[in-house]
Amino acid sequence: MTRAIFLLAITVILIAAARSFLPEETSLVGSGAALAFGFVLLAAIQSGTIFAGVRLPRLTGYLVAGFVAGPSVLNLVTERMLSDLKLVNGVAIGLIALSAGGELNFKRLRGKYVSILAIGGFSLVGAVVFIGLATFALSSMSFVITNFLPFMDGMTLTQRAVVSLVMGTVLAAVSPTVALALISETGSSGPICDTVLGLVVMGDLFIIFLFAGVNALAGSTFSSGQGGGMTELLVHIFGSIGVGLILGVVFTVYLKKINQRVALFMFGVCFLCAEAGTRLHLDPLLMCLTAGLFLENATDIEGAKLVHDLESAAVPTFAVFFAVAGAGLHWAIFKKVAPVAVALAIVRAAAIWTGARFGMALGRTPKEQRSTIPLGLFSQSGIAIGLAVLVAKQFKGWGDGASACLLGAVMLNELFGPVAFRSALMRSGEAGKRAAVAGNH
Repeated sequence: MTRAIFLLAITVILIAAARSFLPEETSLVGSGAALAFGFVLLAAIQSGTIFAGVRLPRLTGYLVAGFVAGPSVLNLVTERMLSDLKLVNGVAIGLIALSAGGELNFKRLRGKYVSILAIGGFSLVGAVVFIGLATFALSSMSFVITNFLPFMDGMTLTQRAVVSLVMGTVLAAVSPTVALALISETGSSGPICDTVLGLVVMGDLFIIFLFAGVNALAGSTFSSGQGGGMTELLVHIFGSIGVGLILGVVFTVYLKKINQRVALFMFGVCFLCAEAGTRLHLDPLLMCLTAGLFLENATDIEGAKLVHDLESAAVPTFAVFFAVAGAGLHWAIFKKVAPVAVALAIVRAAAIWTGARFGMALGRTPKEQRSTIPLGLFSQSGIAIGLAVLVAKQFKGWGDGASACLLGAVMLNELFGPVAFRSALMRSGEAGKRAAVAGNH
């Protein structure tokens, strides 16, 4: 760990010296790309090593490194650099989603469907309802409205209810990327991991579809002309899934006929997905997740082998993705909405925990798994952030304020959720079992 601290200090000093010669608006072209990407990668990996040394998730180290280096603190990675790193972010999401799909085997989940539906139904629907009710209750207090929720001032009862429902839906989102990153980091394998992956993947799809309906309701309530948002969102979803199926066929042919430099080929395809997604309004996460699910469940290619082939790219991928996510956390925004963000994060955690426990009892989940599974649902990342940003873009007047509150709560869940889930995985007995499973194959 001492070596990692020393290397991190050297990296920060070098990037600070290099940044002093570049204007603030520098974009990532040529050497600038190597500067920003290289710094984020090196600093994140060393921070992850330091955090692992004190028994915290490497992922949290990546987030903290990005946050400290980002615009909110040291500004070594500027807003312009973050914008230019979005393509790298898309590639990382694609690789993570491909691995998640390759890990999720529907046959292994066959005996868990009732449990997954019960847990997901009660925890996610409960989170939507209770976060929405909490937001609505807060919006009824004049002190809270004046100081923390001014965007809801003057709204009718119906409008406040709809805004509360929107916020509840966004904050109920979970994170497949975080779950997979922690399962990979701890080398975990077993029924708990299978159940959590099934929950977060299906849960995010549920939230996306629910948001489509809530988005249309909000558009009609505020007469914002956003009613067509639902159609666009559904085209976005099913278009991404369709392209993902095509990618699955392409991957199958490549793995069967060529099977050389698999990680490089997958990386290149994910790069194309990220680039195409930007221009065609498709989602790299859904495309690559669908492709991974196709490979694991519709072909004789083992998803475990695919994940193993991608492991060489896993560490730098996770490091860059979560460091960039951390750099995007804005302390100035969080300070303004901190009390509401903390309250909503606590309500969300309580709703998910209570709903999951009820669902596990109803779905007859084995008792030894019940203390671990709910903690896999606490973290938030890409989907929640994306939906929060979408709220700001689509609803002028109140969207910016609502988005600030949402991002504040997501920031807390993004930082503390991984710590809770990693700790639970280490206690569950499934940590370290992936190597043994791979050895048996």
